[in-house]
Amino acid sequence: MNTASQTPTAGPSVRFFVLLALGSVQTLAGAASETSIDLPTVYVTTATRTLHDITTAPAPIQLIDSADVKAAGATTLRGILDLAPGLYVSPSGTNLQIRGLGGSDTLYLLDGRRIKGEFSNTFELERIAASMIDRIEIVRGPASMLYGADALGGVVNIITRRPAAGLEGGVDTQYGANDRGDGARGMLAADLRGGNETLNFSFYASHLHRDPYAERETAQVTVPQSGVQIAPSRHPNAKIKKGLADSYAVDVDYRDQADVDTIGGALEWQATPDVRLTLDLNAMREEREGTYISSRYATNILAAGKAIQAANIPARQYDDNERLDTALTLDWSLLDTLDLRYRLHHSRYDKDRVVYAVHYADLGYTTRNDSASSINESTMTQWVNELTSVWRPGANHTLVGGLEHRDNDVESTAYDVDARTFDSAFLQHEWQILPSLNAVYGARYDDDSVGGSHLSFQAGGIWTLSPLARLRANFAQGYKAPDDRSLYVDQVNPQGVPMLGAEVINPDQGKTSAHSLDPESSDTFEIGLAGGAATWDYGVTLFHTSVTDRIETVREGSGQLTYNTFRNISEARIQGVETEGSISLTPSLRARAAFTRFNAENRETGDPLLNTPETLASLTLDYNRADWLLQTIVSYAGEQDYSGRNGTETAAGYTLVHLKASYTPPMLAGVEVYGGIDNLLDEKIDPGLGSDPGPYAYLGVRYTF
Repeated sequence: MNTASQTPTAGPSVRFFVLLALGSVQTLAGAASETSIDLPTVYVTTATRTLHDITTAPAPIQLIDSADVKAAGATTLRGILDLAPGLYVSPSGTNLQIRGLGGSDTLYLLDGRRIKGEFSNTFELERIAASMIDRIEIVRGPASMLYGADALGGVVNIITRRPAAGLEGGVDTQYGANDRGDGARGMLAADLRGGNETLNFSFYASHLHRDPYAERETAQVTVPQSGVQIAPSRHPNAKIKKGLADSYAVDVDYRDQADVDTIGGALEWQATPDVRLTLDLNAMREEREGTYISSRYATNILAAGKAIQAANIPARQYDDNERLDTALTLDWSLLDTLDLRYRLHHSRYDKDRVVYAVHYADLGYTTRNDSASSINESTMTQWVNELTSVWRPGANHTLVGGLEHRDNDVESTAYDVDARTFDSAFLQHEWQILPSLNAVYGARYDDDSVGGSHLSFQAGGIWTLSPLARLRANFAQGYKAPDDRSLYVDQVNPQGVPMLGAEVINPDQGKTSAHSLDPESSDTFEIGLAGGAATWDYGVTLFHTSVTDRIETVREGSGQLTYNTFRNISEARIQGVETEGSISLTPSLRARAAFTRFNAENRETGDPLLNTPETLASLTLDYNRADWLLQTIVSYAGEQDYSGRNGTETAAGYTLVHLKASYTPPMLAGVEVYGGIDNLLDEKIDPGLGSDPGPYAYLGVRYTF
């Protein structure tokens, strides 16, 4: 697995940890005289769309294999990525960061297919069940040449357990809670795979329930009067003065209550030795609810004919979401040197969201339903037609080409989009120039019926000097078209603020004109050195990313007619160094270390990018015997700025320690008992980042056959 990290702040324990991580890498690099030993080849596909040895892939690729998935003891995708070196998952669990670019800049794929959901990918980390995942391949950096729009910062390809001959499967159950019994979660999952030489199948299903984790806070309520915010008790309106309290004690849910059900699988038919048909299905249903403090909420009390807007009001949000993905894939080996793939893919996402005021009567409403706000009833559908080919005209050349057509439709209370289409074509050439030198380069053309056309390029190469030293260089471009929300949304968000897309005109909310948005784009240059032998490995990468025409949410308007809209307002630069390494200290004990330091800056203001730690570091010790495994993980995220209630605020860095263990009783074939404690030392995290439930213990049992 790869790494990323950020700057340790003051404190001897943190400095010691980072020095230890760096020292581990230096130790590995200093062992370059060790004799290399052939190791099993590990293959990946996401970096080049062809089966490729991970050690010689020209593009940066990180693999979380099935052993890592199992050892994580996670119930969702978030729990797996949270422990992966080089990645940063926010404490709130809503944002994955790859090299300083967030979740909305990351393209999520399920078995290579796009999936529909929130444009910000807010819930993706918590709604994909860990039990269905075989492995995860992550492209660190732009990948628009192969995957088109949305792959601005990287690609996360979640690969499920695929059909297999014979018969195998398993059942997994887990329960956990923090040291006070809060935030409890329970999981039950099952999977089954089987078949013969011509027909194979896979099936998986899971149910996850999570209780909320809340912290008691005080909501200091204010209302507008003569251009300033004052306490309700000072307001001249009798209904406001009598009805609204100046403050409310509220249990704010930092992890919402959730029930997530997933079912899916695949049916694979080998029609002939050269033709294979595969039918995939994945269905998800989730219900979420949580209490928070809304920055603005409309009362049912009028002043000058308009509802008075109160600030800092306790509210409760309910989400009921469903997703259905289906795909039919035809793989045809037309010649020994030519493979074709056609895929027809459909994804449908249904969202139902509503927010109610907790103290609705104080706001002048008769019933809770009368206080309903931020209603979002949406159906998003996507049809994808994909044709790709892999041609090997000679032993040293591989050409990959593809055509894609996507249709997106949205029917929503927030906005409607009728048949927004994306058409694209790409061509990639992989050239084995010498036995030790491999190059890959390519280009892609995208045409968006709304955003216009765009060209993306990528070129890279890897030079194997010896098994102990592989030099890699890569240039890649990313591209992100303005999404439907940033163009067309017209609704009040859960914080009570009107959200108005660039093309929306709504004089009642203060927006009297439309404006255009340009696509975001990124360029990344990187160079790296990696190598290893039987008992150790290392990697060092320097990278520089520039992002132009960054689309951000901005507050516009004046007085009570303020709203959020979207504009191209910033340029960003992210540059840094990633280091990683591992070493077998004994046949049973292995250490893995990772450290990333980068500078992420808004080029317009010179300020650091928000929610971007300057340093990430991790150290993992694995003690693996025949029937049991012990694992200790120490991870550090450095100081970072975030947008708080008082403007930009700075959160201190934090260090988390996790303990994990599993035991396979020799007398019980196929049974594994596992458990762990996350945040063992009860590290406190700034609530502005999402807080943390503290020491969290869990216990689970797996049975496989």
